[in-house]
Amino acid sequence: MLMATHFIFDFETIGTNSRKIPAIDVSYTTFEWKRFTENPYTFKELVLGMEQAKFDIKDQMTNHGCAYKKSDLDWWLSQPPELRKNLKPSANDLSASQFIEKLVDYLRSSNKIECWWSRGNTFDPIILDRIAEDAGKQSLLSQYLKHYAVRDTRTFIDAKFNFDIDPNGFIPVSNVEKWNYNFNAHDSKHDVAADILRLQSITRAEHDLEITEIWNYKYQSKNFENTKSLLVRQCMVATVVGHIQNRVLI
Repeated sequence: MLMATHFIFDFETIGTNSRKIPAIDVSYTTFEWKRFTENPYTFKELVLGMEQAKFDIKDQMTNHGCAYKKSDLDWWLSQPPELRKNLKPSANDLSASQFIEKLVDYLRSSNKIECWWSRGNTFDPIILDRIAEDAGKQSLLSQYLKHYAVRDTRTFIDAKFNFDIDPNGFIPVSNVEKWNYNFNAHDSKHDVAADILRLQSITRAEHDLEITEIWNYKYQSKNFENTKSLLVRQCMVATVVGHIQNRVLI
């Protein structure tokens, strides 16, 4: 029997209006949930195995009505060179149609996608749908990414912690001990890999294979005075509607 395959992706964009802003790039990959407990992923493995597509920003603005605010572009221009490099046009830049064809080829060669994930459902999936619409390929893409199979890493993580830690769906993972890699926020490859490792860390904690340490949070727990000293181990979701029981070790 084939292991259930999950798909996850992240766009980098100039701005936050998902229906109007140009996409800079997108990174995506598949992962197997079963590996979380049997053969855990590493950050390096995920990044090196990641797919990435870089977009033709001018094409999006000229042919598809995209636009951005100067302040949003200025923010990108203020970032380190390794983050802003994809703003520069290149011969590898893809149109909407070229990207959807590339993505469908990738999905077609993968096992059937059980769930597809992003950080929140009101941004990245909207951008993907918009690009597919611009390309006239929404029906084609929906053959592989079913509307009912979309999932949200932020909500998953918040719910596992009973909505009692950082409200943006982050859990601390030691860069030195767990990732062993130079992480760059807003590098789409890194952001995708980080969310897979967050899902993995929680899943391993549920199986008593790993303890996730809460550290370096400004947040003050409703139940404990010193969150930096907490070791939180997640228990299983008890019902379909998500009744959650946490075990906390001090």
